[in-house]
Amino acid sequence: MTADATAAITSASAAVLTAIVALLLNHRAFGLLDKRIDEINTNLGRRIDEVNTNLGRRIDETNRRIDDTNRRIERIDGHLERIETDLKEFYKVQADHESRLQRVEEKR
Repeated sequence: MTADATAAITSASAAVLTAIVALLLNHRAFGLLDKRIDEINTNLGRRIDEVNTNLGRRIDETNRRIDDTNRRIERIDGHLERIETDLKEFYKVQADHESRLQRVEEKR
């Protein structure tokens, strides 16, 4: 074999060996990257689940507060209706007293 042939074979072998080493290293790096992406996806999924759970709790609590407020408003409405009825009765009695008082004053 001549020196040129040996140099060509050595050069080609070095190029092939470099390509193989690069592929192996990249494959390892891609494996690590894939593992990291899976970890991020898992953590993100867990975080999204936590946020959804917390949001659901907050919505439920808000709904409970709204229901409590509605019950209070209904009670207040009941009280207001009774007050309105009492005021109507009061004004009737007052008008009756005023008319009686007027009649008493007219008789004097």
